[in-house]
Amino acid sequence: MERNVYLKKASLEKAQKILLDRFKDYELKTEKIKTKNSQDRITSKAVYAKKSAPDFYASAMDGVAVKAQKTNYASEREPVILTKGKDFEYVDTGDSIPQEFNAVIKIEEIEQISEKEIEVIKSVPVWHNIRSIGESVIKQQLIIPVKTEIDVFEIGAMLEAGVTEVEVYQKPKVGIIASGSELVSPESEIKKGQLVDFNSTMLELSAQNWGSQVINYGIVKDDYEKIKKNIIEANKNNDLTIIIAGSSAGREDYTLSILQELGEVLVHGIEIMPGKPLIVAVVNGKPVIGIPGYPLSALLDFNLFVKPLIKSMNGLEYDLPTKLKAKVKKKIPSTAGLKEFVRVNLTEIENELIASPQKRGSASMHSLINADGIMPIKESKEGIFSGDLTDVYILKPKNKIKNNLMLIGSHDLAIDKLIDQIRKNEEKFELNIQAVGSMSGLVSLKRGECQLAGAHLLEPKTGSYNISYINDLFRNEKMAVINLVLREQGLMVKNNNPKNLTGIEDLSKENVKFINRQRGSGTRVLLDYLLKDKNMDKDNIRGYEREELTHMGAAVQVEEGTADAALGIRAAASAVDIDFIPIKKEKYDIILKKKTLEDPRIKRLIEIIKSQPFKNAVKELKGYDLKNSGEINIIE
Repeated sequence: MERNVYLKKASLEKAQKILLDRFKDYELKTEKIKTKNSQDRITSKAVYAKKSAPDFYASAMDGVAVKAQKTNYASEREPVILTKGKDFEYVDTGDSIPQEFNAVIKIEEIEQISEKEIEVIKSVPVWHNIRSIGESVIKQQLIIPVKTEIDVFEIGAMLEAGVTEVEVYQKPKVGIIASGSELVSPESEIKKGQLVDFNSTMLELSAQNWGSQVINYGIVKDDYEKIKKNIIEANKNNDLTIIIAGSSAGREDYTLSILQELGEVLVHGIEIMPGKPLIVAVVNGKPVIGIPGYPLSALLDFNLFVKPLIKSMNGLEYDLPTKLKAKVKKKIPSTAGLKEFVRVNLTEIENELIASPQKRGSASMHSLINADGIMPIKESKEGIFSGDLTDVYILKPKNKIKNNLMLIGSHDLAIDKLIDQIRKNEEKFELNIQAVGSMSGLVSLKRGECQLAGAHLLEPKTGSYNISYINDLFRNEKMAVINLVLREQGLMVKNNNPKNLTGIEDLSKENVKFINRQRGSGTRVLLDYLLKDKNMDKDNIRGYEREELTHMGAAVQVEEGTADAALGIRAAASAVDIDFIPIKKEKYDIILKKKTLEDPRIKRLIEIIKSQPFKNAVKELKGYDLKNSGEINIIE
């Protein structure tokens, strides 16, 4: 099949307007349901009280109901004696007031003389401590207007007013189809070349949270007629149909052609990134939306288009997430003409909220899990520059974001244990990490993007770690170095070492495929040192230019067989169950400015690093020495 082109590409705002304007008058069916089961439903007509509440005069407290005029001249010097049945009756809170009485005296304000007589020493006004008829709600009073989202308060008010059934809109019915011959369900045994379909589950749960009924039609292979058949069925039985993948311009992207055949395509392609390959169409008067297959693109488009559409169908306004202003400390490039949404981490440094961009791309789900916010870059700009203040839509509570600690630099599995321990302790802060390599971490610390940098940079001349790099970068600044762990570095190789590798020298063998770490990483610095020490030429190593960002990423490449060897830590090799040839023990340190040591969060972080629970957790991994963990070295 020929490749498609983007036929009706539009800006984000224009595409949203086209969709919402076209379906603003879409009529959902209504139904009557039990009031007690109506939470989160939307009223389809106004709700009026069927009875007053209370519908009788009720005592507001425990006491005695009296005739107020009988107490007019009561005082301590001349108390009034009242007789039960004639002048008063005992009542509890909520009791009906007998018709002949018109006030209530608190039980603690009377003096009991006998079972039938009491003494009153203070006069009370008429209707004192009595709830009037209709004090809470009056019969036929409006309780809830039409198109109101019902919460527990509304349910309570309706039940009090005698409304036991309420008329609501039926939940919009949403049909979801996942297309792709490479897709399999999460429960399947995954084979090479297959991908788990988790998009449909994420979108299904999101749509349910927004007030929809969802039918998941499962996975449909890349077959024109099969996809078409499923779209026809979903369109017939639902208010809204979603097709995941197939909305782009590839040879097997059939969604566009099918929707052109079945109905009218309103939009094909939006000027945002990620999320460009979106389709908005009408089939039989109902909306059909083609969502891109990359997970982050799918989630973004689903939030930008499906959420407001579902809200609109229910007669509700779409509320944008909370927005904060944050400063960036380095240039974030962007493509002019495309509105880009960048995932960021946020932390407060010296009373400024700082945004640090995460790994970009449409398939990095992990980056979304760890993101604190989404930063939009306008299509009219070619990026954001260092020092710019920009809007960020936050994904987590504001108070939690401001308490974040940010660590940028080299990743280590012990950091994961540290993060987990912080969560277990229910600390008042969280530790976020961006794995970019040791040198980049130090540069980020210098720029003010983070409070902490993780590094293991070898100084070849002295054999020490990190100090000379800190001195070069942070001249005239007082710095602190906290040791996290000592760890083993070596060659990670496939089980049983099929290439019979024994050390660095063997990397130059013709039949050995190597995978490297990125420039600026401590492991890359160590490799270059080892090559120089052994007079080896990097050009003789197949794969020297191939890069991975983490030890675990490199270990997985070896496990999968795309590389025969990688330089990395024993813990990573152990985690994926491959063999390890030890070469050197190295220091992994956390670097920070000395003044930051006074931050209560940092003090607590150091305590956790020194704690036995953290050390026990790291000991479960392999290749670590914790004898110096938590030790602080001051560099002045």
